[in-house]
Amino acid sequence: MRENLHCRPFREEDLHLLDGVAEDPTVLGPYAWTGFSSGLRRRWAETGLLTDDGGALAVVDQGEPVGVVSWRKAAYNAASHAWNIGLCMLPEERRRGSGEQAARWLVHYLFAHTQTNRLEAHIDAENIPSRTGIEKVGFVYEGMARGAAFRNGAWRDVCLYGLLREDLRPA
Repeated sequence: MRENLHCRPFREEDLHLLDGVAEDPTVLGPYAWTGFSSGLRRRWAETGLLTDDGGALAVVDQGEPVGVVSWRKAAYNAASHAWNIGLCMLPEERRRGSGEQAARWLVHYLFAHTQTNRLEAHIDAENIPSRTGIEKVGFVYEGMARGAAFRNGAWRDVCLYGLLREDLRPA
């Protein structure tokens, strides 16, 4: 466990990480890259990537950004929503436990600072390391959404994971 790993709002000096997410397929990795995107810098300038409908934070170790955690609303009805979370670590950070640690940080943050009762993660069915990592955090596999995500010219299956406030394991 990295003692200095934490999450914080993006700063101007972190924007190279956002550029990588938008412009470099190796940053998002083979299971998340869906093509070039734009607007991250503009959204950062307008909102700091923090809104009532979701947000993104830099994962930082020793003061250096090493990844991104994000969340967005998944509405169930007019009164209820879950947060759907996402995580992207730089390639050199993967499979070192820092992604799991960042996910735990985000889980605790969202349950401490929002009223949501449910967190969700949607993970490409072929992404075994992410599936294993999210289960270590405490998420429960709830099913498969067949053909739900378009990537690399094909429709892919997505595994649905959930974590309720009452499921949260002590750190």
